[in-house]
Amino acid sequence: MKKYSRYIKYVKPRVWYLVLALFLGLLFGASSGFGMPAIFKYVLKEIFNPSDGTTYTLWHVFGVAMFIPFIFLVRAITGYFSGYLMSFVSLDVLRSIKYDLFSSVQDYPLSFFDKHTTGDLFVRLTSDTALVQTILLSFASEMLRQPVQVIGALSFLVYMCLTQGEVVFLLVFIAAVPFCIIPVQLVRKNFKRYAKMSQESTGDIAQQFNENLAASHEVRIFNLQNSQKEKFNKTNIKVQNLMLKIAKFELMQQPMMEFLAATMVSITFVYAYKAKIGFETFAAIGMALYFTIDPIKRIVRMVTDFIKITPSFERLNEVLDYVSTVPEPENPVKVGALRGEIKFDNVNFAYADKPVLHNATITIPAGTSCALVGASGAGKSTFAKLAMRFYDPTSGSVSIDGINLKDMSSFDLRKNLGSVPQYPVLFNDTVYNNIALAKPDATKEEVYEAAKAAYAHDFIMELENGYDTCVGERGDRLSGGQKQRIAIARVFLKNPPILVLDEATSALDVNSEAFIQKAIDNLMQSRTMFIIAHRFSTIRNVQKIIVFDEGNIVGFGSHDELYKTCPTYKALYDKQIMGC
Repeated sequence: MKKYSRYIKYVKPRVWYLVLALFLGLLFGASSGFGMPAIFKYVLKEIFNPSDGTTYTLWHVFGVAMFIPFIFLVRAITGYFSGYLMSFVSLDVLRSIKYDLFSSVQDYPLSFFDKHTTGDLFVRLTSDTALVQTILLSFASEMLRQPVQVIGALSFLVYMCLTQGEVVFLLVFIAAVPFCIIPVQLVRKNFKRYAKMSQESTGDIAQQFNENLAASHEVRIFNLQNSQKEKFNKTNIKVQNLMLKIAKFELMQQPMMEFLAATMVSITFVYAYKAKIGFETFAAIGMALYFTIDPIKRIVRMVTDFIKITPSFERLNEVLDYVSTVPEPENPVKVGALRGEIKFDNVNFAYADKPVLHNATITIPAGTSCALVGASGAGKSTFAKLAMRFYDPTSGSVSIDGINLKDMSSFDLRKNLGSVPQYPVLFNDTVYNNIALAKPDATKEEVYEAAKAAYAHDFIMELENGYDTCVGERGDRLSGGQKQRIAIARVFLKNPPILVLDEATSALDVNSEAFIQKAIDNLMQSRTMFIIAHRFSTIRNVQKIIVFDEGNIVGFGSHDELYKTCPTYKALYDKQIMGC
């Protein structure tokens, strides 16, 4: 139960709604379990078989008969408001869980997304929470009503058996109770296992669908439609088979319970005939048996449903309980505007068990523009990500202005960071808002100036609605070069002291690249900048170059210095520039 205790905090703010709902559920259960059998015993008998042979007036009979709609009215009102309040509590709790789930993901480092796919996380937020919601609604509305109904009906059954001297009915019920537990025990283990496998496979389907949409160009250009259909169909069939197995175990319980109830009715019918029990007494006891067995059947179903959502709780807990590999410091150092001196001290880093960076030791003075050069996989991007604290080193330390990054809050650090990735992401919003997100309090003039500095203003004004044009999902209504320039405009607007450009001009045409190169040259002034580049034409004006080779820093200096002293750099440069 420890894994479920965390959810108690979500219930506490709504505890009074819950108490009221439980009280109304108590009244509902009592009116059903005790009230309905009492109708058969006293109301019907009073009307059709008066004990003293008295003939009642029509108004008296009407008054007695009104006891029936009164019981149903009590059941209706208490059942409705109990169910509504329970629905409110469960939906409000679920809203809080979804928010915490989404909020937690925002704070997790990039290593979290190395282990969890987009599709899987989407299923956890939607499918897993929806399943929990469905069961919680059912469980919340029935968790008190059904047990109270059992107690009420059982109390009436005991009362009737004792007053009528017919203990056999009670013995039949007691003997039948263990059989109610059998269906749950038969399916519990397999049910939970298949439910977990089903949710994981649903995540696979979501991931495949997400990947297919994101790779729509590649799917068509390489004629992957049929292979994609076949792959999706296999996963879809797997989910179907798992759901059928779940249905098999789930549906197994209902017939067993109904057979048990029918057997009990038959036994009581035969015994009542043999013992010459009056109809009203038999009807009342039969009704009490029904209102005892029926809620037990519902309780068994609730237990089964709860077993079914146990894997969903576990999957949600995996996200909510994730221990960040880049934890926030307990007492962070207060950081304002950083100068930008970055120091790597004997830094090692590995993705899982694969070493990527070895004993990196280097100091980059504040305001220095650096190009990170090396073959693919040499460690350039990892170096930059460590500087932005997207990851923490496996060993060693990274500091800015003499402050270890582990001692800064991520919020303070990233106020001083800017980045333009190779493939920037634009939100499905206007051009203006996509630029202004870098500085939400910026004036229109500041946004326009940033766009002009990135050579984006002219093409923006040519769009249908100018700055108010919606860029579409992932910015698909714009060309690659246009998206890149908007991403660069964000950096101009934020104006951070530390900046990382990862192939920032790779999507630009020759003319745009020339303009952007001038803008980047202006950005280099008075800030620390890392430019990850494969084309040497984009780094010709940097102050320093860091050369990487198989995870090692093998050179640091200007172009002229490295060309003379670093064989790795010379080989890379000659191969690209001179074609040799």
